[in-house]
Amino acid sequence: MTAAERTSIEPTSLLARQLAARVRPEFAVAVIVPVPGDPILGTPACGVPGCSRSVVAGGLCTSHYSRWRREGYPDLEPWMAATDPTTRGHRGLQGCAVGDCRRGAMAAGLCAKHHYRWDSLGRSNLAGWLASVVDDPDGRPVCAVGGCELLVESRDPGLCVSHQKRWRGRGRPSLHSFVSECATFGDAVFDLRALPTPLRLEVAYGLQCRVDDNRSKTPARPLRPLLGLLAASGVHSLLERTLDEWRAELSPLSRWGNTPRSFVRFTLERLDDLLQGEGWQAEFPRDVWLLRRLGYPRGGPARLRFDRIDQPWLRELVKRGARWRLSAGLSVHQVERDVAALTRLSTFLAACEPGLRAPAELDRPVLERYLAWLAVEQPQAKGRSTELGSVAGFLRGVHQHRWAPGLPATAAIYREDRPRRTKDAPRALSEHVMAQLESPANLARFARAGYRLLTEILMRTGLRISDACGLALDCLVRDPGGAAYLRYRNHKMRREAFVPIDEQLADAIAAQQSAVANHRPAATRLFPRPNANPDGTHPVGRGTYIGHLDAWLHACEIRDELGRPVHVTPHQWRHTYATRLVNADVPLEVVRRLLDHTSLEMTAHYGRMHDRTVREHWERARKVDIAGEDLVFDPASPLADATWVKDRLARAKMALPNGYCTLPLQQRCEVANACLTCPMFATTAEFLPQHHQQLSATRQLIDRAEQEGQERMIEMNRTVEPNLLRIITRLQASADDATPSTHDCTGGTRAS
Repeated sequence: MTAAERTSIEPTSLLARQLAARVRPEFAVAVIVPVPGDPILGTPACGVPGCSRSVVAGGLCTSHYSRWRREGYPDLEPWMAATDPTTRGHRGLQGCAVGDCRRGAMAAGLCAKHHYRWDSLGRSNLAGWLASVVDDPDGRPVCAVGGCELLVESRDPGLCVSHQKRWRGRGRPSLHSFVSECATFGDAVFDLRALPTPLRLEVAYGLQCRVDDNRSKTPARPLRPLLGLLAASGVHSLLERTLDEWRAELSPLSRWGNTPRSFVRFTLERLDDLLQGEGWQAEFPRDVWLLRRLGYPRGGPARLRFDRIDQPWLRELVKRGARWRLSAGLSVHQVERDVAALTRLSTFLAACEPGLRAPAELDRPVLERYLAWLAVEQPQAKGRSTELGSVAGFLRGVHQHRWAPGLPATAAIYREDRPRRTKDAPRALSEHVMAQLESPANLARFARAGYRLLTEILMRTGLRISDACGLALDCLVRDPGGAAYLRYRNHKMRREAFVPIDEQLADAIAAQQSAVANHRPAATRLFPRPNANPDGTHPVGRGTYIGHLDAWLHACEIRDELGRPVHVTPHQWRHTYATRLVNADVPLEVVRRLLDHTSLEMTAHYGRMHDRTVREHWERARKVDIAGEDLVFDPASPLADATWVKDRLARAKMALPNGYCTLPLQQRCEVANACLTCPMFATTAEFLPQHHQQLSATRQLIDRAEQEGQERMIEMNRTVEPNLLRIITRLQASADDATPSTHDCTGGTRAS
């Protein structure tokens, strides 16, 4: 950013002195000239080669756009290549036609001096006269306007004759102002010369903070009418009026969009921060904490409110607890929930315990009455348990740090005080719905390719929505074998994690990486936020994606088995991904690692869903005995659960290649795997794969039974393992014989 004119700053108030210390030199000028292409204050450079001015419309600066319009809007590309890059106000001015004169031309291409001489000679042949004239420049200085090489005609104000005309037409401003105006003629600049101090410094500070914030574009054109309104308002500081008063006064500028109002609101906030102070020392005493003053970035909660806690002693303790938890690295969202729970505790104390005025009076009987009151106010077990957890953690911290030594030791919330939460219903989507969501035709209907890829990542990796939105641009990695993995930041566990992906998804991610890098070379996110993100370092917001997801679901008319419209949340894909893995008999430990859970307890939730899914299929399946008769099962029977458990146990106690045993485990089996102990059993080499599979399953059952000390299962399966070994050995030895043989269970041969 360049400075067109520097001014001496004479602070007239405390605010002005603070601003003078904060505003950097490049902003402490009367005219702020953004560099073309500046991500916040500027716009791209004009598309005409050789023109360095900023774009206003159609990819052109003001002068070239006007020229293009006057010429009838010809084809833009060839016109830009052929037009003159210099513009009005920046071309060299015409000088006198006499050799070395270097004065400005007045008439007939001559300066005033030479025009007078030529006119006094009767206006003879001009060309011949010019050839005979010799000029003496008199040692005059060059015009004060930068880039002008003509000589000064009058030392006051030190301009050439052409620039003197313009200077008079502008109302004879100061030389500095006129030179600055000439240097920036036609450019998009922030002209603050008409603003008084400290208003000029306040606007400059607002622009500086916008640049430092690096989020919202603030070009000069929409702010130009705001600067004019401020100059005509007669105010010396934005703080002379409230935000609501400014909103009313700025209403005529609505045709310029939200930029003027947004800039005034933003500047008022930053001025308030400057006056009130920042950091814990200034913010802690307040009853409403503005988190930006504590260094927390935008995107989360903007403030923490303690002003709704009526009891001063409780408010002070809650503030200490919040500061401690934030300092320990707890998320702002969790601290906000804790403050809300303690605010409800304050509401209870104000309504039911108005005489309680000190921590020493908060004993167990009071908390028991609070538990009863909360059960009515918050009937949902999940929400009540969350609130009680916040209160319990707060009381534990007060005891631990001795913030209130008089607080009774019995002032505590115990685990037994929290309601027993019911198991959540399965959140996995049905395959009927997933078939519609995964349809390539439906996925192609996303308005933006990036949101389609984000949807596919959520479906096929089980990532949380926050982790998927925040993927880094270099999230695609490969191992030495070439297999692709998606690297992401597990924000819940605060660690980096990896999940394997297929090549199709890896190719789509690589294409997105190229598209983002070409559009935003400085981007660091795979899915950069489309607005208020000039360099691409901020990820797309969760709410933004969900808005596009809802629009896509509506456009695709996704419906369930009953024909009803389906509402899908991104987290349901995580449940669906895990449930599919469990239903495919992927071990829970593998599922846990893929989901990056800390313990199997959370992953086991999907295991419960797997049992429920398998049971539904089992109930619908036809089951027959050896005679082909149906085995009757009534799902409504009191023995339904017991029958289901017995079936699951039967599948685990005996390895059979073509069914399962329904005999209770406690009862001795006299014909364990009867065919393998029957003298009439016969088999051939074509059944070797089934024998190998059954042997492997039998050995797994024996190993598991030995580890768990299940003697009955060991006994039942030990009877068939030797026979299987003998059968496999003999069949493998005779597999190449021209005439295959069959073998009985003892290893003897007999004719087929």
